[in-house]
Amino acid sequence: MRIRLDQRLELLYAVMLLCGLDASGICVEAEDEFARAAREKFGRLATHPAVASFNRLWKTEIDWDTLPNLALILTPDFRLDEVFDPARVQECLASGKDLEEFTACLRDFHRTADFAVHFEQLQSRLEPWLGQLNELIYRRPVQRILEAYLGVDFPATEVLLSTLTKPFLSITVSGKQGETVFCLCSQRGLEIAEKHGNLERVLLSAIWHEFSHHVINPLTYGLFDDIDSINDAQAEWCCALNESIIWAINIRLLAREKIISTQDISWMLKNAEANRAPQTRMMHDLLCDYEENRSKHAGISTFHRLLAEAGGPPPL
Repeated sequence: MRIRLDQRLELLYAVMLLCGLDASGICVEAEDEFARAAREKFGRLATHPAVASFNRLWKTEIDWDTLPNLALILTPDFRLDEVFDPARVQECLASGKDLEEFTACLRDFHRTADFAVHFEQLQSRLEPWLGQLNELIYRRPVQRILEAYLGVDFPATEVLLSTLTKPFLSITVSGKQGETVFCLCSQRGLEIAEKHGNLERVLLSAIWHEFSHHVINPLTYGLFDDIDSINDAQAEWCCALNESIIWAINIRLLAREKIISTQDISWMLKNAEANRAPQTRMMHDLLCDYEENRSKHAGISTFHRLLAEAGGPPPL
């Protein structure tokens, strides 16, 4: 496992920065150094067809995972890769023809902007930083630790660094060769972590957190007979349960790996409960029982129902 930059992500987010849509919560703030650099380099292309067609592409407002889901099913030359299933992207589109038009415009933007040179410069600038991050990852078998705890084997996985993304994200891409699970790490978020002396904790926590979504989310949604028919209140219940379980898993792994102390557990539980994971403490305590009684549970898939029951029934 190693963390790397991805040119497809950098290009799509750069185009989004130029299109005038509200990108708050999706892209880094306007004053961020990487956002400023992108606008300074490519602002002259604000009227390029790729920017104009970007605005027409979506039938609804762009969600946090919309751009990564598109970027990660593109080939290196920015064409739709037939290996991957585009369903997750197509459900957000105003028209399928618009996607073909947009990717053609995207290729022209890449050429006109000399984006390959920009990306090479970005890679060169961040090479020491990526080396530092990978050194932290190489210290322990990060993925295997999570797999052993959950009792699952992951499909192909990748960890990507994005200079223009604000949140850390979990993306699963499906295709003819199976699934690939991505953890997208925010450059800005990791910079803040380093500033506060928490880089290792935040980096490993991000990987474990985002990869855990691939396992926990389907288990939670599987509690419903028809996931497509759940209402908003039930969706919010699922989100809160997922985040609570995953934060609890994170805290347990950080403690078991001695990345945090027993004293740190309390404030991390409070922090999680204040950030969309209201039942983290309860899930943490139950996971302690899970660890002590692993002989009774092949993995988290058999224990999940107990976690969900403890969280209370979903709303009607």
